[in-house]
Amino acid sequence: MPTVYTKDFKVDHQGIKNQIELAAKKGVKVFALTSGNNQYDRLTYQEVRALTNTMVETVAGRGVTIAAVGPWWTGQCEDYAHYAKSLGADCVQVQLPRHGSQDALYEHFRKIAKAGGGIALGMQGQVPLAALKQIVTIDQVSAYKEEYPQKYSMEVFKLYGDRLNIFAGGQKSRFLMYQPFGMQAYYSTFSTFAPQVAMRFWGAIESEDLEAARKIVLDYDVPFFLKWSHAFWRATLEHFGVAQRWLRPPEKSFTDAQVRELRTFYAEIGLG
Repeated sequence: MPTVYTKDFKVDHQGIKNQIELAAKKGVKVFALTSGNNQYDRLTYQEVRALTNTMVETVAGRGVTIAAVGPWWTGQCEDYAHYAKSLGADCVQVQLPRHGSQDALYEHFRKIAKAGGGIALGMQGQVPLAALKQIVTIDQVSAYKEEYPQKYSMEVFKLYGDRLNIFAGGQKSRFLMYQPFGMQAYYSTFSTFAPQVAMRFWGAIESEDLEAARKIVLDYDVPFFLKWSHAFWRATLEHFGVAQRWLRPPEKSFTDAQVRELRTFYAEIGLG
């Protein structure tokens, strides 16, 4: 679920709770933070910790909780992993830092794993294959968020498909592309405002009805992601009564006129 804000630009914890409750009641079983959609670059570290607490506390054991670090220095990541473990989170997604040698990246993950006291670690970022070979020797490293060029991702599946839970960073179509190679999960934007669509898709996958799954992608994902932006997503949450549309400046929130246009869009794709 993305970070949402009140009109005075404070983090809207009730809006976060609403997203979780809506999804949980429809059967969603995995809840995750990620530094991009949660806009860590616009949050203080204390706000990130508070966001993590809200997620774990609201899920309350009804599903897997994935906390997430940003592209931080090792010491801050260690602190966060320890905090996430203390809350009862199930996993910490570790974003690849922007700097560091192969050995330094290994040490980065090793220290986070130690600080997390055994908590599972996921990876985010296109890890160089030589570094990845080292990192997967750390027992706690168990998942990889896939959102990279196909050539790279296919090599990771070949080398570590049996070792890692490799899941799609977004969109049902990406999941469908890699499912034959062992992908078992994907991040779902629709779960935050229309989880019935996400669960219909997942039901089609479980019943091996690929025609129904394909139709859901074309009917919902394609038109939605043609319009997608953070502002569009937040306005969507407001339209469905989940959270408010506001974004922190200088990023622009949707105007009232744009919200009216958005209502027409959802009526046209049958979500009202």
